[in-house]
Amino acid sequence: MKRFPWHILWIALFPVVFLYAENTSVVEMKDVWLPLIYSILGASFVLGISYVVFRDLRKAAVMASLLVLLFFSYGAYHEALFPKRILTFIGKGIRFDHNFYKWTSLFLILLIGWRLFKLKKDIPKFTSLLNMITFALFGFSAFNVIQAKANGPSGEATHSVEEISVELDSNAEYPSIYYIILDAYGREDVLREMYDFDNSPFTDFLKDRGFFVADGATSNYGQTILSVPSALNMNYLDSMVEVYGEDYTEREPLMHYLRENKTLHFLESLGYESVAYDASIFGLAHLNTADHFFETPGTDINLFMNELINTTAIRAFNGRKPIKTLDNVEHHRKKINAAFDHMERIASKPGPLYVHGHVLTPHQPFVFNADGSRRDMDYEYTIWAPMESLKMNEEEYKDGYLNQLQYVNTRVMQLVDTILKNSVRKPVIILQGDHGPASELHNINGFENNDFRERLSILNAYYFPDGGYSMLSDTVTPINSFRVVRNKFFGGNYEMLPDRAYYSNWNYPYHFYDVTDSIR
Repeated sequence: MKRFPWHILWIALFPVVFLYAENTSVVEMKDVWLPLIYSILGASFVLGISYVVFRDLRKAAVMASLLVLLFFSYGAYHEALFPKRILTFIGKGIRFDHNFYKWTSLFLILLIGWRLFKLKKDIPKFTSLLNMITFALFGFSAFNVIQAKANGPSGEATHSVEEISVELDSNAEYPSIYYIILDAYGREDVLREMYDFDNSPFTDFLKDRGFFVADGATSNYGQTILSVPSALNMNYLDSMVEVYGEDYTEREPLMHYLRENKTLHFLESLGYESVAYDASIFGLAHLNTADHFFETPGTDINLFMNELINTTAIRAFNGRKPIKTLDNVEHHRKKINAAFDHMERIASKPGPLYVHGHVLTPHQPFVFNADGSRRDMDYEYTIWAPMESLKMNEEEYKDGYLNQLQYVNTRVMQLVDTILKNSVRKPVIILQGDHGPASELHNINGFENNDFRERLSILNAYYFPDGGYSMLSDTVTPINSFRVVRNKFFGGNYEMLPDRAYYSNWNYPYHFYDVTDSIR
């Protein structure tokens, strides 16, 4: 077995594992298994065809490994070299285009195929060499994955809020709580100044319904996976930094911190029924530890599979443009609408309910026009910022954002009226942006060319049944939202933390810079 052609296995696994190793902080392992299986099955099929031609397993494996390597190299070649030229001093030179890749690949296949046919002796040493080289490639990526997982959540950073013992009234009728996170929803004054948009009809609607709207609210952090866990755990992420260090890059501990958050555990201990949705799209932000986690049927947006396919030669059959394996726009729309629809339906349940309504809107991608109709994109489907990755300019971003914001407003107003009308228990409603929009977020890996005021200023509105908002201030931040709720409705005695805003770049999410004074 030493000289068995294992290299065909390693070369099939390598592209999948390499891509996962580069994205462990934003991709869950469950999204990787299927691509791994497909890659192994595809390589096995190619090996079988090659064996029919060569009638020798080792020679067939060499050809199969070459074909698999070329198949998975096309996307990287296209991104790195197209349409560069070399030897331009000789006429037009050589252009690294689709034809160059096609004819070079064909030449390699014919040359190596011819050499394998001409070779009469066995190739055990060459097979061993290929085994070592390909295993080293696979092993390096696998090691990076293992290292990332080994440095994952230890649980040490998940108990940073001291639980305060309170006397709870067993006969009390606790309110149903709706925590509706409107991803990237900006503050009214910022929308007026930077987007030339008057959002006061929406905030006036909320005030007319009895909401308190914090006119100077900011988020505590500029990224979803930082902001939401800190809000639900009612504390800053200092304990994360103490455990993992500022230079730690993985986001899995934050996912653990979110899914095992203190607010959820506390409410469930009182008999609350918890509900969450897949409308946050971003898998690491899913609160799938809720009693009921609703996944919209037929809308599995596997961004990892999509990205992997775009590294392969399949892309060549799409005019070299990125491939969309699914109608991601329609699936995205369905997830958002399904979450709003379900939140309206459950308002009449007796409860008590904790509804975690995190929806990825008005955050990009912009898939809704103001009237809710489909908005098709001239750019690749992506949930990421900054502007450069969205392939749009600032004006296009603002137009898409405002259209989507207006549709979100319509859905939220409808939802609020439905909850207030149909809720069996008096509801508590929190409408909150996890961070602001990103028209001026040009550099997620640094600090230059970014507008922190835009990114960190948020909608932050509260509905309490008794209309008593003395515990809230105009600058209240999400870190204090559930401290107020615990104190007001559950007899807690939590102190309010200072309302601060921190920015960290994408590569080093735990390296926090206090930007509070610069954005107020």
